Amino acid sequence: MTVVVCDTSVLSYLALIEQLHLLPKLFGHITIPRTVLAECLHPDAPELLRSTLTPELPSFAVSLVGGPNLPETASLDPGEAEAISIAWHHRSDSLLLIDEKQGRAIATSLGLQVRGLLGLLMEGHRQQFLEFDSAIERLKPLGFRLSKQLIADARRSLGLP
Repeated sequence: MTVVVCDTSVLSYLALIEQLHLLPKLFGHITIPRTVLAECLHPDAPELLRSTLTPELPSFAVSLVGGPNLPETASLDPGEAEAISIAWHHRSDSLLLIDEKQGRAIATSLGLQVRGLLGLLMEGHRQQFLEFDSAIERLKPLGFRLSKQLIADARRSLGLP
């Protein structure tokens, strides 16, 4: 069974576009590091995210784990560092959900399988859990950075006109 470890940004943006339900639909069970949960429950986090990821976690299939961080992650924020470290601990069968450029680069250099928000939206569209173009339109005003070319490539890959 693949251990799916999720960082804060993926959770936040999915909450903001009201697609947080996508994670359990795609993966069933999500591992959220303790530090990531604390970031998600911070008063500055999106309300929908805070209300979904309550400390009791009644509406989300989540494992809360923690542990020592890898030295390679020292330059990252605590949530990213912990997510990468947990994914690395399960590296023989893990998937790390992360978007930040530096975190992705470190995770990739450690040999981890990585997927970002765009990849999740594409997979959600393929499995008919969401409409890709609608999700992308909802992301645009939120400041999530995707180039027009990247979106065009994703649309082409999905067979969209």
